[in-house]
Amino acid sequence: MFRYAGLVDIGVHEDHNDDRALIDGRVLADGKAEGSTDSSVFHAAVCDGVGGAKQGARAAQLTAEKLGTLDAENAGIPEIKNLIEKINLELLEIQNAEGTDGELITTVAGMVANGDGLIVYNAGDSRVYRQRGRFIRLLSKDHSYVQLMVDMGKLDAGDAKFHPKRNIINKCIGYEIKAAPRVVEFDDLLAGDVIMLCSDGISDVLEDKEISEMISQHTDLAECCGALRDAAVSKGSFDNMTVLLVRKEGAE
Repeated sequence: MFRYAGLVDIGVHEDHNDDRALIDGRVLADGKAEGSTDSSVFHAAVCDGVGGAKQGARAAQLTAEKLGTLDAENAGIPEIKNLIEKINLELLEIQNAEGTDGELITTVAGMVANGDGLIVYNAGDSRVYRQRGRFIRLLSKDHSYVQLMVDMGKLDAGDAKFHPKRNIINKCIGYEIKAAPRVVEFDDLLAGDVIMLCSDGISDVLEDKEISEMISQHTDLAECCGALRDAAVSKGSFDNMTVLLVRKEGAE
């Protein structure tokens, strides 16, 4: 069983919303969602239309809708990779047909929980975290210029968050012939674990410690989503903000 809540917010500085969320089979373009399910399977994703792309919102919407066709109960790493590559090609085909190259681009980050198993996928800098007790762990890995510099030993991880090129991504959906998403499987999803998915409007301004403290302080997931959004605004987020929280219920 899973309990979940989600929030998609345009933010205080934007005049349009390029974020979309897929949660419990529903695509959320704006506002809130919350609920629970008795199923042992749960799929959620965040899509953030790339800034500067004229049709980022459309790309995010289409990607979220198509991700919703995943047979999550029977999906493993190959099925998730294949679906993302199929979506990527479809967005490229639309751009080719319409003469809009470079306009239909989005990041994606998602999770598929199935019993004790968890698969996390991403392309771009939208993120997936796991909160266990009072400890938080980043399960996804940004596809970005600064992450590449960190991996190469040319940039300290602590400096990456404030680097002027931190928002430059090197993988996304709808840009190159291969999206090459990162898809990783974990086999230790425990009762009480909270999986958080978010766009960079949240993660760019909030430290992991701040996120962890808010999740620990709020047992009500919808209230926690609102608190995370408010904290991001107070710390100067200039972007759309999406946050999803999914908690595995049951005896710990």
